[in-house]
Amino acid sequence: MSQATYSLIFHGDLIAGFTAGDVKANLARLFKSSPQAVEKLFSGRPLVLRKGLSRAQAEQFQATLAKVGAQVVLKNEGGSDIAKRASESKTAEPTQVSQSEEPLVPNWTLAPMEGNLVKDHEREPVVEVQVSTEHISLRAAEGLLLDESERAETAAVAVSIPQWDLN
Repeated sequence: MSQATYSLIFHGDLIAGFTAGDVKANLARLFKSSPQAVEKLFSGRPLVLRKGLSRAQAEQFQATLAKVGAQVVLKNEGGSDIAKRASESKTAEPTQVSQSEEPLVPNWTLAPMEGNLVKDHEREPVVEVQVSTEHISLRAAEGLLLDESERAETAAVAVSIPQWDLN
């Protein structure tokens, strides 16, 4: 029987406490590549970083990437995912082993909160609106702001005031 091999898959997820900029810089230094090449890793789609690794090698790569802030998933190339973080693997207590290797954590992740989720061809084009501003003028804020022709004069209303003598 041959030894199981694993793939190292990166979805663009970050470990809590790390910022996207720091993780990108750390990955560029770790992989010795350009920031533009590292930016492609954060597309939100699963990306296989390494294939054909033994369990020990895969866990070592996972721990190294966890130190720089990147959360990766180990996938058994036989089919089942092993979704565990490096910190969980060290602190997990031994439990009863089940017959099937189903992941305890659902295989759901969240895309990083940067960039646009809608592709350019999916966006509705925004038509530029032309607003006429010819009727608007600016004037210094001193004196009366309305011209004589713009003011409406109202006639004074006659009011009768009774005489109230209070002694």
